[in-house]
Amino acid sequence: MSHFLPQGSKLISKRTYNWISFIGFAWAADVLFLSILKLADIFTGSIGMVLSEPIMLRSFLIQVRTGQVMLAQTFAGIIIAIWAQLIKSQVGARVLTFFAALSLLPPALSGHSGSNSQHLLAITSWGLHILSVSLWVAGVLGLVILVALQSSDLFPAVKVFSPIALICFICVVISGVVNASLRIDLFNDLLNSRYGLILLSKIMLLIALGGFGAFYRTRILNTLDSLSIKGVQLFTRLAGVELFLMALAIMLGVVLSQTKFPTPLIP
Repeated sequence: MSHFLPQGSKLISKRTYNWISFIGFAWAADVLFLSILKLADIFTGSIGMVLSEPIMLRSFLIQVRTGQVMLAQTFAGIIIAIWAQLIKSQVGARVLTFFAALSLLPPALSGHSGSNSQHLLAITSWGLHILSVSLWVAGVLGLVILVALQSSDLFPAVKVFSPIALICFICVVISGVVNASLRIDLFNDLLNSRYGLILLSKIMLLIALGGFGAFYRTRILNTLDSLSIKGVQLFTRLAGVELFLMALAIMLGVVLSQTKFPTPLIP
């Protein structure tokens, strides 16, 4: 949020950083728990079985690539949680934001894309996709928080974020298309496979999101200038719709990641 607020804003308080610390620790705990679930799934066992074999869990986290990624993100969450308590300025907040963004990249090295022959293009497009989606969603959530806090910084923050949202949208679409083209034959499989139909649904949602963003950039910003109740209420409703569409697109992305490719396009 610090990137979208005017210099000198007092909004980023100690309470805010406490929430960031809580989220950091929660993220670390969540990733660690997911690593236990992942290991249990690999060995078709139970959580209790994994917890009773700490050496096996340690080996998974240290020696297996997927485990290494999860361990890296666990440490990243802990670092973010501690770092948030040491921040004294907006510069520090922005450095922390940059570090948090980088900590989202490790999964790009271990997913479906990371195992094909065009490794560099695959991980670059997937990493760009993750970063763009994360910044886009986090930005909208930050604006909603400004509404909840009845902050006078809402209008300047929306003005700053709107072109960033457009850039994120373009990056999400381009990186998504590039990554999909490495997995399937877009012309033959888009309408003739389950994977292709899910991908097409996600593309349509992204188009809806892009059009929606263009709409409120050109029409709604004028109503926020005076911070009228009507303008803020309208923005809140539109932000809610945008977050809902984002959630649907992310869920489709999760389903897509668990769906088999229709053809072995890349050896």
